[in-house]
Amino acid sequence: MKSFDKWPLVKSYFEMDSPIQQQINSFDQFIYEKIPEIVKEYEKIQCSNDITVELSNIEITNPQITESDRTTKQKLLPMEARCRDLSYSGSMHLDIKLYRKGILQDEKKAYIGEIPILVKSKKCNLYRLSEEELIDVGEDPMDFGGYLIVNGSEKMLVTQEVLSVDRILVHETDAKVVSSEVSSVKGAFRGRVKVTVNPDGLFTVLFPASPKKFYLIELLNALGMTKEKDVLEQFEDEKIIQNEVLLNLEKVPCVKEEEALDKLGRSVAPSQTDIYRLKRAREVLDSFLLPHIGQDEKDRKKKAYYLITMTEKAIEKVYNLRKTADKDHYANKRLELSGRLMENLFRSAFKAFTKDLKFQVDRAISRHRKLNINTIIRPNAITEKIMYSVNTGTWVGQVTGVAKYMTPSNYLTGLTEPRRVKSALDNSRELYEARDVHGTHFGRLCPIETPDGPNCGLTRNLALMARITTETDADSVIEFLEKTDVKI
Repeated sequence: MKSFDKWPLVKSYFEMDSPIQQQINSFDQFIYEKIPEIVKEYEKIQCSNDITVELSNIEITNPQITESDRTTKQKLLPMEARCRDLSYSGSMHLDIKLYRKGILQDEKKAYIGEIPILVKSKKCNLYRLSEEELIDVGEDPMDFGGYLIVNGSEKMLVTQEVLSVDRILVHETDAKVVSSEVSSVKGAFRGRVKVTVNPDGLFTVLFPASPKKFYLIELLNALGMTKEKDVLEQFEDEKIIQNEVLLNLEKVPCVKEEEALDKLGRSVAPSQTDIYRLKRAREVLDSFLLPHIGQDEKDRKKKAYYLITMTEKAIEKVYNLRKTADKDHYANKRLELSGRLMENLFRSAFKAFTKDLKFQVDRAISRHRKLNINTIIRPNAITEKIMYSVNTGTWVGQVTGVAKYMTPSNYLTGLTEPRRVKSALDNSRELYEARDVHGTHFGRLCPIETPDGPNCGLTRNLALMARITTETDADSVIEFLEKTDVKI
């Protein structure tokens, strides 16, 4: 194929999808998949006096103009939002049921606040309009969209480059201590689990909610793997690995599951009764140890296998059979697009909303007032938190510069700004290896497009034909593998 024959292919590539389609796809996934998941996480709120509040079936409308009495409604278009200094947002409505001692007291489809809508997403009133229709309603047919409009100002969510979660990374310190780490994420919870091969050859594990390191063998016993034979069989048959495991089994012999749980309980719940210690130890293992695998009792064996895999990787590094993880390798990075950023923000805002809901119920009870859904809901609780973050650019975890003003000075601005990628690393340090062009950037990031000054190499742009996939539901993949009898 001659070089000039390739241009029709390139042209058709850009005609199929917008250059910022990944931002729109990510936001659509947030609206239709992630928001219902977050609501399900907080679907039951337990209050005092046996009162339960149930939340379900969240609905989000397209942007509308709503009068102060909430009666007259009509479609709101982006151009009108810009001209009238309005926020281009959709209303959220939620089914709320109020129970007292299991008996339904009140139920209502309640308005709980506003959420900004990404221009040209499925919830946008411009979705699927032709060029002629866009011109008729006063919109620019060449506008790619992919931004929010808050108080009449166009706000762009800058893609954040972060280290991959739920992925085992092997490290080695200057003191030649090797460890394998994984950042385990479940909902809003993020915990780091670390398996270390100490200079004396013993394996230790450190995880959230544990005040000290535990021997790997003790933790495997607490997870239900109590026999030496079972432990040895789960590790690889390589002599190097088997010898290291035998050394650990010799110094830390296996004990019964209850005995191992009791030892863990003495650490996480000191000076408590035996029953409470065992209960607390089980809660810690289920909730804080590798929560991305699962948080039920049936998931403990899977967690034991995962810890064994982490240990094997660390042993291989000790004997130089494996290299340390390259944090700058793009396989170890993930890009948080508009949908993921809004998901983090909405989860934080919705959690605050549920806390406020519980507080309002408890206060109404203490003051002997009649419980009513209209009186316990403060719709501004969610709206204010989301709009404040979008306006200031300060996100969950005090991350700054996530949302920025979009300056549509020319056609290319709307094309390049939504494709910008910002690293979470501190820009005050000079000698970052992260600033260098990495081989894995080829075809993904532009090696030239980066600003001068402190952000050089930390703020980049996607390559012109780079595409970012949206998140896939892991549960459906696991379910398929289990049905096909594939060992996972």
